[in-house]
Amino acid sequence: MLTKIVENLINIIDIFHQNRIVKYFMKQTIDIVIDVGAHKGEYLKKIRKIKPSKIYAFEPQKKIFQQLKVNTKIFKEVKIFNYACNDKDIKQTFFINSLTSTSSLLKPNENNWWIKFKKFILQKNSLIETMEVIKTKTLDSIIFKELDPYSKILIKIDTEGNELNVLKGSKKILQKRNVSFIQVEVAKNEIYESNNSEKLEAFLNKQGYFKCKSFLYPMLNFSDDIYRKKG
Repeated sequence: MLTKIVENLINIIDIFHQNRIVKYFMKQTIDIVIDVGAHKGEYLKKIRKIKPSKIYAFEPQKKIFQQLKVNTKIFKEVKIFNYACNDKDIKQTFFINSLTSTSSLLKPNENNWWIKFKKFILQKNSLIETMEVIKTKTLDSIIFKELDPYSKILIKIDTEGNELNVLKGSKKILQKRNVSFIQVEVAKNEIYESNNSEKLEAFLNKQGYFKCKSFLYPMLNFSDDIYRKKG
């Protein structure tokens, strides 16, 4: 019950946050959206306002994927995949958290103050509810051949700390397709046992992208950073 209340509160905040991001992209030209970490389709429903011709959405959690399927069944431009995107095609342990939108391939850092705060609010000894062994795949191996070389692409990545590995598994797409924008979630503190956020910007700069906009989440625990292709 308490978890549901917290989820509903987060959903209200998310609406405000996502509306700001979509307003920014309404001024851009985008043909294809790749939504990595789609959850139940919350962002997907919002970004449809920019009228892309195709949306590819990825969600690894089995139960949440079923909800995503229901929530997007009337959207003809949406194609969904029950995979976690990563830097290689393997099987890996996935940590399912009490708040399913925060589930990740990375284990939470239980000593982090933000994790401790969430455990206190939810009255939990641990945020991890269960673990699943899931298939991880690279974006390159799944959809590279489907992407038109001339279509302008937005890649949105919300994978709770695994964003850099998703990008590493997308090198062919970044180099040989027209990825105009990349939206990545960046945590503001070390909430996972492994933290790659500092390396993420360096990787994107090397691939020819620069940060053009940052949207700080109202609870101040992360930002959605927008990168644009140089030139």
